[in-house]
Amino acid sequence: MALLLDTHVLLWWWICPRLLTPRVLEHLQDPAQTVLVSAASLWELSLAHQRGLLPELSPVIWHLPALIRRDDFLLLEISARDALLAGQCHQRAAATAIDITGRMLLAQAERHTLTLVTGDMHLQHCGVPWLW
Repeated sequence: MALLLDTHVLLWWWICPRLLTPRVLEHLQDPAQTVLVSAASLWELSLAHQRGLLPELSPVIWHLPALIRRDDFLLLEISARDALLAGQCHQRAAATAIDITGRMLLAQAERHTLTLVTGDMHLQHCGVPWLW
């Protein structure tokens, strides 16, 4: 199973891994585990930083792709098909409070057959495999 990290999981992995569950940590520390990070998460982190919500990212904001590679994670670009699927996003997501980044992550997890790693209960019940 290949994993797609929700934005908060990536941030916690870097800043405070003890916030992650033991099960998630076990998977992220396994060198054989395929872990992907969506470009949507970089966008979300960049927006949060620009709003002053993540000042700790100031020294590294432009180096996030390098940090992803350092951790042996793969960057998942957003394709036109991902964008279209996220735009139509799951009738099941439309009825809940899922933001546009969450919709993209759901679309990418579905389209690429990935397990979404998230503590977000809204995303955990949208029909894609998840880990927490």
